[in-house]
Amino acid sequence: MWKTHQRTKLRVRFITGLLALLAIVSAAVPARQTLAKQEASAPSGPQAIPASKVPATFALEGIGDGILCPSTNLDCEEHDILWKRFTLVASDGHTLYLKSIPFPSIERSKRQFALTIKSAEKIVRRNVESNSKGEQVGERAVGLFPKIKDSKPPWGVPYYELFWTWGPNYLEITGEHLDDLLALEQKLKEEGVNAVWRWHERIPSSPD
Repeated sequence: MWKTHQRTKLRVRFITGLLALLAIVSAAVPARQTLAKQEASAPSGPQAIPASKVPATFALEGIGDGILCPSTNLDCEEHDILWKRFTLVASDGHTLYLKSIPFPSIERSKRQFALTIKSAEKIVRRNVESNSKGEQVGERAVGLFPKIKDSKPPWGVPYYELFWTWGPNYLEITGEHLDDLLALEQKLKEEGVNAVWRWHERIPSSPD
């Protein structure tokens, strides 16, 4: 009698476990079907990458030069140092100015760099300038500068300046928009600073 009772309990447990397993399998089937539908509707292969921003171009609009010392100061030690300034127009219509000063010594270009750092309202970036061999030849920085009272743009409003030294040479780019400066910086790294002399060819001729 006791053995019969035990067999009955085992059958009940077996049937109960079987029903529970069937219930789990039945619930899993719709989930797999839903997942299969989602996978079928998802696009296959690599996703499309948005087109990159068209690289900026620059046109040379004018070239100016001058000396570091005021014309009235005949005793100025840097009276013979001639700087050049290139007026450039970006493809977005913004104007930038590239200035180059060939100082007679590395120490003098370093001093100019330090003076520019000091006059900045905020330094956005600063790093070492290296040549192709990895040797340090100067420094490079980007700064935000306060507007100069009663001055024309870009100096009449807060402006950005990218400036660096390369040996005794000091260079700076001035503009109202940081994106323009960074685009010009990349262009000069690709083509070299002397490339600006050829950029006048990029100015479209005016219609007759």
